Amino acid sequence: MMNGMWRETHRRRRLAGRRVGAGRDFVIPAVLALLAGQGTAGADPGLERELRAALRPLPHPQTVLGVSIVDATSGAAVLLTDADKPLVPASNMKVFVMAAALSELGPDFAFETVLATDNTDLYLIGDGDPGLGDEKIHRARGESTTAPFERWAEALRARGVSQISGDLIVDATIFDDQELHPDWEKGDLGTWYAAPVSGLSINDNCLDITLTPAGKRNGAPVVSVEPPNSLTRFVNLAQSGGKGQPTLNRGRNPHEFRVEGRCPRPWTFGPVACNDPSLLAGDALRTVLSRHGIRITGNIRKQRIRRADGSLPPTLSVVGTNRTTLPEILRRVGKDSQNLFAECLLKRTGYAWARRNGMNDPRGSWELGRRAVLSHLQQAGIATEGLVVADGSGLSRSDRCTARQLTDVLRWMGQHRGGEMFFESLAASGVDGSLRKRLKDLPASAPAKTGTMPGIRTLSGYVTSEAGRRYAFAVLFNGYKGPSAPYKQIQDRICRILAGGGNAKADRS
Repeated sequence: MMNGMWRETHRRRRLAGRRVGAGRDFVIPAVLALLAGQGTAGADPGLERELRAALRPLPHPQTVLGVSIVDATSGAAVLLTDADKPLVPASNMKVFVMAAALSELGPDFAFETVLATDNTDLYLIGDGDPGLGDEKIHRARGESTTAPFERWAEALRARGVSQISGDLIVDATIFDDQELHPDWEKGDLGTWYAAPVSGLSINDNCLDITLTPAGKRNGAPVVSVEPPNSLTRFVNLAQSGGKGQPTLNRGRNPHEFRVEGRCPRPWTFGPVACNDPSLLAGDALRTVLSRHGIRITGNIRKQRIRRADGSLPPTLSVVGTNRTTLPEILRRVGKDSQNLFAECLLKRTGYAWARRNGMNDPRGSWELGRRAVLSHLQQAGIATEGLVVADGSGLSRSDRCTARQLTDVLRWMGQHRGGEMFFESLAASGVDGSLRKRLKDLPASAPAKTGTMPGIRTLSGYVTSEAGRRYAFAVLFNGYKGPSAPYKQIQDRICRILAGGGNAKADRS
């Protein structure tokens, strides 16, 4: 853990004191020192020279960069180059969301999806959890993606329930109705990385569609879908055998797909975003219950059940609760850069922040999430001028942050009571997540957050030198043309210099 005094990085920053709240106890140092402009007072001249040399010349003259490298304990600047220039962070926006979520929700927080009944209807009530049915989370637990539904089926059977005479009612109203961000590019919509953001999610709000060739040539291949449901429909025009590959396109209605082409071998299409996550979750639950001999005679419908204060009506009897812990969510956000998880985390943080601040009947939204992030940063003494939190994943090109803001957050988390959880949620270089193939030669892994979009390459995190000195760094590149590989190599070179690797080893990943 990183300890010691922070250094103030902006004239407008105010002294901050101790703030205590339910599950949000952290300490801000009482005195903040000033770092003037772009100065690097106290830095090792040789180290600074080597770092500057790594940035010259840049591969493309139109590239805009922002760099902040500081001692993670003292805050002393090592290198600041356009550190206060607002740039598009791509997935480095997730750093702000993770920090604000830890501060607002607290390390012990867990999302809780509830199944309840009133002996007539069945109620599936969302808590904004993106982890329900997530393959990585359930695999780490040693269970199937439908395990929560299986447990609920067993609980209903233990109550002697074999039929629900009423409806299955799904409630996703902990979040607002805006499931797609208005800034997201049209070409991204429908992809797994721009899946709709719902208060009730399942399988990353995506469909995994597989074709299995029939026993005879030209026969229609068998189509299967995960999660299992009866909502998704297929127009299957594909043929087994032959040469080529099948294609998948959306059909005329929101839940229809057309499958065409040749299918010579088993084929799995990449995940495609579903159009109605809460309805899909309900239908998937109904399918699993049916397998366990529990029939729902009514319909699946949407209705608000959760009351304005967040509680459930006393007339409901809880059948079971599926909990997804904050560490499970943070690992998917930080290590795997999973966009849906970041968006749900931002909205859920906004919901909790609004409730704590006395807002009547809030619903998690991008706007409330934005306000929550800015509020927590300001209370931590971090300047927010130029910071634009449009979404949580960084998919929006309206997002902006500075390199200095990133290293300020990294230092804040080093002193936060949830700092270890934050640190362990970042990708470890050469080990896992989005950095598993990078920087394998460092003497100690560098926990960091990557970010990549066309024309944008960002990286921020921590590097520990061979002498045991820990640095917080952020290296942001915007506006270049062509491949991003040269900028990844520059970022990796900077990490090697900080680690003490200096000049020698080229990027082998």
